[in-house]
Amino acid sequence: MTSDLDSLLDGFPFEPGRVNARIVRGSDGREVLQVRVELGILQMECDGRPDGGDSTLDGLLRAPNRVLPPDEAAQLRLELAQLQQRVVAFLAVGDPGRALRDAERLLAGTEVVCQRAVPAEREWAEGARFSVVVLRTRCEAASLSRSGRARAAADAVDAGLDRLRDAAFRAGIGDAFDTLGDVLALRALRDSLVPQLPPAQRAELEARLRAAVLSENFELAAILRDELRLL
Repeated sequence: MTSDLDSLLDGFPFEPGRVNARIVRGSDGREVLQVRVELGILQMECDGRPDGGDSTLDGLLRAPNRVLPPDEAAQLRLELAQLQQRVVAFLAVGDPGRALRDAERLLAGTEVVCQRAVPAEREWAEGARFSVVVLRTRCEAASLSRSGRARAAADAVDAGLDRLRDAAFRAGIGDAFDTLGDVLALRALRDSLVPQLPPAQRAELEARLRAAVLSENFELAAILRDELRLL
């Protein structure tokens, strides 16, 4: 049995500019998630902690009032980094459901550091929360869109943008919120999920709604309001 990885790497070529990921079956039949990087292949478990070890996060979530010492915070940060890699890989292979599951855990772990760690670790977590919220929003939108719920996906993006604004101010970048690349990308995603009426048609519906309210035709007003909400 040869120890070099040439045949394995040749069968899973690296493509620059994209996340090269796949799900395969292990020798014991379990699913594993692999990511091809320039110098090799990363392999992660699909469930539990990505490296297969004991989860630091699970223990902390079971003890919500316990302070997080620096050594344990370092262990948690390592687990969160692994989770973030797995979220991105699950999105790349078209599995937004498991990506969202991991993104929820990633956000929960970040909040643990924000609330229980020493000040230096909290500062890191406050800065990291912004990127985590972006990732979680993308996962939720992808999961809803995959199930055919485009309107709900657009609403999820809007809710994510609200959380992102709060995270931006906590991270000290709130004043630049509307110009941030992640914010612009999420807004573009939201607009792509639900086709928009031309401005003239929207304006016509809004004018009819105002006229219906003024004439106290509340039944028509309710219908027109629903039409506008569906746009």
